[in-house]
Amino acid sequence: MKSKKISLNYEVYDSAEELTDDLRKLLKEAKLAIAKSYAPYSGFQVGAAARLVNGAMVSGANCENASYPLCICAEPATLAAAASAHPGVAVRALAISVKNKLRPVEKPTPPCGACRQMLVEHEDRFDQPIQLILQGGDETVYVFERVRDLLPLHFSGDFL
Repeated sequence: MKSKKISLNYEVYDSAEELTDDLRKLLKEAKLAIAKSYAPYSGFQVGAAARLVNGAMVSGANCENASYPLCICAEPATLAAAASAHPGVAVRALAISVKNKLRPVEKPTPPCGACRQMLVEHEDRFDQPIQLILQGGDETVYVFERVRDLLPLHFSGDFL
């Protein structure tokens, strides 16, 4: 029997001040996008900002619905904004910031499973890794060089 291990690699920074200027600006834009969030039921607000390979920056936020399955997460909202404003242009980096009106969210919050799948498919579509920058309520920042690291055994069109 062969045994394989999957490991998770990412960098942890004590604060956004340790990031490059570009990543700091992207994270700041994600925090500003939280104000666009519509989260009347959970109070869990998410803002995301993407830097495209052409240098453009777009942002999005989550949008809740009383019928929870109809909610839109910030990550696909941002991908849709990017695709609408810049068709055919890949995302190079995505920053995600969260705020919960009901209680503090201290640690960086990763995308949900469905969003991970959507982001990995975007990476595959453009053959371009998406650097992922995550920050919660404290100063700690997680940086992943690609979304695929969060979903190593992802489903793809190769199975179809």
